Amino acid sequence: MSHSVRIPTRRTFLTAGLGGAALAGLAACSGGGSGSPGGGDGASGEGGADALPAYVPYTAVEPDLGEQEGRTSNGFFAYPAEPRAYADGTPGDGQPITAMVPTAFAIPPTMNQNAFWQELNERLGSELNITATPSGEYDAKFATTVAGDTLSDFFYVGSTQSLPQFMAAKAADLTDHLAGVAINDYPALANLPTASWQECIFEGRIRALPIQRGLMSQPAVLVRADLLAAQGVTEPPADFEDLAALSTQLTGGNTWAWGSFPLGYVRSMLDIPSYWFVDGGEFATSLEDERHQDALEAVRTLQQAGVINPDAAVAPSSTLKDWFGAGTSILHNDSFVAWFSLYNQYSSVEGLEIQAYPVIGFDGGIGTQQINKPNVGITAISADSDDRIETLLKVADYHAAPFGTEEYLFIHYGIEGIHYDLDGPDPAVTERASEINIGSIYISDASRVIYSAKRQETVQSAWDWQHAVSDKSFIDPTNGLYSETASQQLASLRTNLESAEIDIILGRRPVSDWTAAVEAFMSGGGSQILDEYKAAHAALQS
Repeated sequence: MSHSVRIPTRRTFLTAGLGGAALAGLAACSGGGSGSPGGGDGASGEGGADALPAYVPYTAVEPDLGEQEGRTSNGFFAYPAEPRAYADGTPGDGQPITAMVPTAFAIPPTMNQNAFWQELNERLGSELNITATPSGEYDAKFATTVAGDTLSDFFYVGSTQSLPQFMAAKAADLTDHLAGVAINDYPALANLPTASWQECIFEGRIRALPIQRGLMSQPAVLVRADLLAAQGVTEPPADFEDLAALSTQLTGGNTWAWGSFPLGYVRSMLDIPSYWFVDGGEFATSLEDERHQDALEAVRTLQQAGVINPDAAVAPSSTLKDWFGAGTSILHNDSFVAWFSLYNQYSSVEGLEIQAYPVIGFDGGIGTQQINKPNVGITAISADSDDRIETLLKVADYHAAPFGTEEYLFIHYGIEGIHYDLDGPDPAVTERASEINIGSIYISDASRVIYSAKRQETVQSAWDWQHAVSDKSFIDPTNGLYSETASQQLASLRTNLESAEIDIILGRRPVSDWTAAVEAFMSGGGSQILDEYKAAHAALQS
């Protein structure tokens, strides 16, 4: 049974010093997830600025909706009817290549039973031996591998302490091959934007390759537009009061408006930066902003009204997606790219239509979009494989082949007639499509674009959404910054803070306990992390 939602009356907005100062003007300093410790030290090291590769966009395939830097990705209404061949010959040298990567998918068939993997080896001209580990277990696997000094030729960089020193010792120096115009020898890698490379530079040297996602990784509230329309809802809510009323309307029986707590979205409605921001050129934290308590109180009222699935606190992300696909939740917190992957995952759902809500202001107008780091991670080449750098970079370049090419179609969809069939120019995946999930896209990957087969209106809506939300956005400034304390302590500090958030939302602790939770975060290492980020940010600006 659904209940009415009482709007919080406690309002303590600290508008001075946060709202406008940290908005889209930070575009030159993209940042990542709320508590990410960052990757490299950007261009702050000696020679760092000179180490950045030149950005040479791939222009052989014309998008239907053009990219606007910092505002939108390229959009395509269909896959090109005659994909261009990007590669010239085979990049491999005939010798086996090893890689260790994470995966968010079920482990696919092994090489000897996997048609895609066998064909990839043929096209590369080398046998690619990949060890893929579930994402949640990867850091432990990475630590064990590092301790045993058995790193693969390619290794996705997991969590580790003293990252700059580790990279200098264990990762090959790619600077002479990729800095400036040298990257033109690897044109697909040159198609990756400059901001993505900042996270790959350590002490002024390129030590890794970006696994780029760009604006595709922005957080979004996806909605089952088909189910909303069935209830006569065709417009997004105007403010939190409308959102609360809509949540009540959508909840009943075995259906809840929300599958998870919309805390991040409500913070964006209140214009709160997530963890870190820059104000007047000074690196700062938002955690002591009292508006966090307003956000917690608002989500707590939704929880108390019964409009959030009662298992939200413990359900894994895969279950949240299943609820959304099944229609037992109608408003879904996810990343922007899931707008398209969910169409593929739940293609059997009749009438499925997905849209994304704009970030509405808590009291009306528009809120402030959070924009994540441009990369989902970085991958290095082992220093022990230094004698094969050119070959390995060619293999990475092959995997980064741009959208619209024959190679991209193969890497991301597999073999025609086995993993996909053509529906006009567009690939339609088959039941064997999961074979392609061997993790090779974590060696290197193309710049992501907005594309959904046979869904021109969806592509247009998604491109328009990106364009609209970028008008008012916080770009987390930790990209290219490094904090040693963050590498050691931030994960546990975040876990403790998020536990406090859940306790508050579920009513196990009062909202006022947020203050104590933040004090524990700062005294437990957060203040040191802030100081280290401040110093790194200042060095990057000098």
